[in-house]
Amino acid sequence: MILPNTPLYQAKTDAEFRIRMIQHIKTAYKDILGNDAKLLDLPNGLDIVQAKIQQRLYDISRGTINLIREDDRDEQLAA
Repeated sequence: MILPNTPLYQAKTDAEFRIRMIQHIKTAYKDILGNDAKLLDLPNGLDIVQAKIQQRLYDISRGTINLIREDDRDEQLAA
């Protein structure tokens, strides 16, 4: 895979890449995420925000767009 020649993709460690990616998401998608951007600071923040966005997309599309994995859906129903 060829990655863009930007600082985001030139991280030396996985931890550094994660920090840069979270900052990029906060900056680029602040209008979409709103207060949910703060969730990205949690240890599992990326997973939480991904689940919220998938659920929003599902709700807005009235179920025609479903990016929620089957096992995640089962967990949500059990809760």
